[in-house]
Amino acid sequence: MEIHIKNATKKLKETVVLNDITLSLDNKNRYGLTGQNGSGKTMLLRSICGFLKLDSGEVYIDENKIGSPNYEFIHDAGVIVGEMDFYHSLSGLDNLRLLAEIRQEIGDDEILDVLDKVGLYEARHKKYGKYSMGMKQRLRIAQAIMENPQVLILDEPFNGLDKNGTAVIQKVIDDFITPEKLLILTSHHESDIANLCNVIIEMDRGEIIDEKNI
Repeated sequence: MEIHIKNATKKLKETVVLNDITLSLDNKNRYGLTGQNGSGKTMLLRSICGFLKLDSGEVYIDENKIGSPNYEFIHDAGVIVGEMDFYHSLSGLDNLRLLAEIRQEIGDDEILDVLDKVGLYEARHKKYGKYSMGMKQRLRIAQAIMENPQVLILDEPFNGLDKNGTAVIQKVIDDFITPEKLLILTSHHESDIANLCNVIIEMDRGEIIDEKNI
């Protein structure tokens, strides 16, 4: 899979959140976006997914233009962007079952397996509303990977996780991203993504100010 961003520009009110960004991403590398709040990381991910309509510029997933009639949003992607929530009255297991019904590609075996991987198997019947912040983040990771997508787009995937939880989720992501899959994730802290990514892209005020291989 290849993603090509061409002259992406977006202004919200009087603030330019993406400023003429051109960038190409492919499954030969793992990409980490860094930068402070307001640097444009989340907005760039939203534009890649099709959740943010650009003022000008284009985003292509392989040969498909995001926002076109037959490709409004990215396909075959596991996504965590923004404050994703689940049904508080349902268990973690039942929330994932509900999401799996949309595409009907996986069943309980796959869901239970992914809950085990992220460390939520014992809490699978616990209501989501009683989950801790770290448990909620683990469930978000579970929903992102459970249908074996070709690309993972993860905005601050380690938020709410303690040191042990971060290590667990880093291993889950590392094991999941095989050579044919593409990883794009963000973090305020370069140290959080150094173990997962070999290309680090630094953003500031809607612009890419540095790109380096590690």
